[in-house]
Amino acid sequence: MALLLPTSIVLIVVVGLFCTYLIKIRNSLYLGALANLSLLVLLLFLVQLISVLNSQSWGIILGVAVFIVGALVFLGLALSFVFFFINAFVVWKREGYSLSSSLTMLSGIVVVVVDILYFTNPSFGPKPLQSAVTTFLTLLIAYVLLTVWNTISSMLLYRLYFPKKDKDYIIVLGSGLIDGYKVGRLLGNRIDKAIDFYQDQLKATGKHAKLIFSGGQGGDELLPEGEAMQKYALEHGISKSDTLVEGKSVNTLQNLQFFRAIIEKDSGRDDNQVIFVSNNYHTLRAGVLARKLKFAAVGVGAPTPFYFLPNAVIREHLALLVMNKRSNLAIIGLILLIAIGAGLLQYFIPGETLK
Repeated sequence: MALLLPTSIVLIVVVGLFCTYLIKIRNSLYLGALANLSLLVLLLFLVQLISVLNSQSWGIILGVAVFIVGALVFLGLALSFVFFFINAFVVWKREGYSLSSSLTMLSGIVVVVVDILYFTNPSFGPKPLQSAVTTFLTLLIAYVLLTVWNTISSMLLYRLYFPKKDKDYIIVLGSGLIDGYKVGRLLGNRIDKAIDFYQDQLKATGKHAKLIFSGGQGGDELLPEGEAMQKYALEHGISKSDTLVEGKSVNTLQNLQFFRAIIEKDSGRDDNQVIFVSNNYHTLRAGVLARKLKFAAVGVGAPTPFYFLPNAVIREHLALLVMNKRSNLAIIGLILLIAIGAGLLQYFIPGETLK
C-alpha cells in the first residue's frame, strides 16, 4: 500500500489543479494538458492498485482496454489522411479554394509522408546522420501530436461553461461578411447565441445586458462588420438601445482591446460582468488572448458546421503555436540538441542509437 501513497498525492494535486483551472482560470491552454496529465496519473494509480491487490482479472481488463485505445489511436493517426482528403474536397465545394480551406489537404499530405517514412524506414547517409534525423523527426512529430491533442482537449473542456445570468455586456466577435455586406452562417450563429443568452437572462432576472458587436471594415467589405451585425440583431428583435458597435478592429486581439475601452466608457466602471461569444472552435484562443490582456471575460461557443471544424481547429492550433512561439521554438531547439547528441553518440560509440 505504501506504493500507492505517492501516486495518490500526485493524483490529488493534479486533479485539484485541473479543477482550479476549469473553474477559475479556464482562459488557458493548460486546461487540456492538466486533464490529460490527470488521466495518465489515474492510469498509473490503477496499475499500482491492481498490482497491490494482485488481481489478474482486473489487470487483463485494464491491459485490453489500454491496448484497444492505443490501437484505435494508432490506426486513427495512420489513416487520418483519408478523412483529411475527403474533408478538403467538401470544404472546397462549399467554401471555395483558398489557403485556409486547404489546411486539411495539407495535413493529409503531411500524414502520407510521415506514414511512408515510418513504414518504409528508408536509410540514407552515414549512420550518425541517420540517427540524428530519425531522433529529430520522431521527437518533433511526438511534440506536434501532443500539442494538437492538448489543444483539442482544451477546446472541448472550454465549452463546459454555463455563465450566470448576471451579465452587463455580451460581446460578439466578428468573422467577416458575405458579399461584403451580408451576415453569413458562421457569424449569424454567433449573433444568435448572444441573442439567446440576452433573452434568457432578461426572462430569468429582468436584467438588460448590452450586446457589443465587433469588427472593422475589410478591403472587400461595403460596411464595418459591427454595423452589419447590429443590423442583424435589430432585425431579430433586439432594441437598439441595448446594442453598441465597435467598428475599427481587424483581429481578435484588437476586438478585446477596444471592447474594454468601450465598456468602461459606457458604464463608467471597471467591474462589469462580461462574456464574449464566438464559434466554439475560436473561444479558447480568444479566451487566452483575454487573459493575456487581463480582461475578465470568458467565452461562450456558438455551433459550427461539422465540415468546417477540421480546417478551423487546424487553423486555431497554428495560431496558438504562433501566439506562444518563444516557448515552442525553445522546445524545438531542445529537440534539435537531443538529435545532435544522438548523432554524436552514434559517431563516437557505434551501435548506440536513441530509439
